[in-house]
Amino acid sequence: MRIAIITAMAEETAPILKSLGSHLVDESNIAGVDVKKFELGADALYLATSGVGEIKAALSVQLLKDLFDVEAVLNVGFVGALNPALSIAELVVVDRVCHYQFDISAIDEIEVGRYSDHEDRYFYLDEALIERALANIGKPVRRVTVASGDKFIAAREEKERLRRGFEADICEMELAGLAIACERNNLPLLSVKVVSDKADESATADFGEIVHRGMEKLAAILPDVLSALEGTTNPRTPARRR
Repeated sequence: MRIAIITAMAEETAPILKSLGSHLVDESNIAGVDVKKFELGADALYLATSGVGEIKAALSVQLLKDLFDVEAVLNVGFVGALNPALSIAELVVVDRVCHYQFDISAIDEIEVGRYSDHEDRYFYLDEALIERALANIGKPVRRVTVASGDKFIAAREEKERLRRGFEADICEMELAGLAIACERNNLPLLSVKVVSDKADESATADFGEIVHRGMEKLAAILPDVLSALEGTTNPRTPARRR
């Protein structure tokens, strides 16, 4: 099977590279996207560092689909907490994502965040993949809603607005682009995130420490997550509606 693993930044790529490094067979830079190919048994993994933002994330999906005909996409990376129940370096699995900056309400009178060809504001990730990944991990992992847009969110007031307005637990800058591109290409999408701060901005750990702790946790479950992706077939199975 051909699986894409997409991150935004080198810091998110590094632990995956460390975990899979002995299986590296090729690497290249295509249209500004660093792509490393690994072979694990019958599977080919394409690890791509897309760069930050929705457009670069969507571009990376299309590039990997067009050039390598990937069959499923795994996204990993750091996110900001909106839900105060989340802990620093906690791993979460994404149920659904809203592109909270998308707004055509002035002409279509529909709610902010909803695309006109969607029944609601959310893109739903693949339910079958989520369930298999959680079963393989074998311990409780929170399922979350993501508010995604091209803006780094730091202020408490903005975090609270996203939490209230979009029922979101975390925020980040790539997943909406990934979800749109995967939907257009009929690709199953799974996303595992690492929480990098507290919703109330009370974090005391520095980012380097959080990267180390969170990505160690992610590297530990990576084999379980990849096992969930193996044998995936189209069509996509949207996650449960709430």
